[in-house]
Amino acid sequence: MISLLSTVRRHQLTTFFSLALGLTWLGFIPFWLSNGDSIPWFTFGPMAAGFIVASLSGGWTSVKAILASMVKWRVHPTWYLVAFGLPFATQLTSIMINPLFGAAAPAWANIPAFSEMVPIIALYAIFSGPLGEEPGWRGFATSRLLASHSALAGSLILGVIWAVWHFPLGLVGDLSLYGTINVLLAAVVFTWLYQNTGSVLLAFIMHFTHQNSVRFLGQVFTGGDYVQQQWLGVGIWAVIAVIIVAHYGTESFVRRPKMRFAVAGTV
Repeated sequence: MISLLSTVRRHQLTTFFSLALGLTWLGFIPFWLSNGDSIPWFTFGPMAAGFIVASLSGGWTSVKAILASMVKWRVHPTWYLVAFGLPFATQLTSIMINPLFGAAAPAWANIPAFSEMVPIIALYAIFSGPLGEEPGWRGFATSRLLASHSALAGSLILGVIWAVWHFPLGLVGDLSLYGTINVLLAAVVFTWLYQNTGSVLLAFIMHFTHQNSVRFLGQVFTGGDYVQQQWLGVGIWAVIAVIIVAHYGTESFVRRPKMRFAVAGTV
C-alpha cells in the first residue's frame, strides 16, 4: 500500500490520465450497449480520477483545493462575460458568415422554443460532460501540468488527451474531425480562462455554453452546410487561441507572475 501511494505521488499526472481514460471507457460500455439510450455516467470519469488521485497524493488539502475551485465565483465580471459570451459569439459568427461560403440562409425556426430547451439544457449540464470533466481537466490536471510546462505546452498535452478521451463517442456516431480539433484548440482557451480566474466554475460555464450553443444554434443548418459551419467555428477558435498566445506569450497566459493554486504533493 505504501509503495502504491508513493508511486501515485511521484506520477500524479500519469495516474490521473490513465484513470480518467480507464474509468471513462469502462463506463462507456453500458452506454454503447444501450445504443446511447442510457444515462452517460462515463462523463464523470475525469472528476472521479481527479478526486481519487488528489486524495491519494495530497489528502484532504488537495481534494479541498479542487472543491474550492468548483465554487469559486468571486472573479472579475469580465470573465463571466468571456465564459458565457465567447462560445456564443463564436457560434453566431460562424453562422452569420456561413452563407458567404455558399451555405443556405440560416433557418432560425429550427431552433427549439426556449421552454423546450430548458429541461434538456439542465440534463446536459450534469450528464453531457461539463460537470464531470472540468474538476478533472482544469481542477486537477492544469495546475500540475503548468508546474513543469509552459501554458501552451501544458494546454496542448492536455488537449491531446482530452481529444483522445472522446474517441469512444465514435462508436455511437458522435465523433467528428472538426470536433476533435476544436477540443485541442479549446484546451488553450480554457487554460487561459483558468489561469486568470483559478475557477473551475468558470470553466464549467464556458464548457456548458459551448456545448449548448453548438447543440441548439447549430440546428439552423443541416447536412453539408452544418459541417461547413462547424469548420468555420473551429477556424474562429483557432484565431482566438493564436491571439491569446500572441498577446500573453507561451509561458503562463497571464500578465502577472504565474498563478500557483493550492496543490499538495505536486510533482
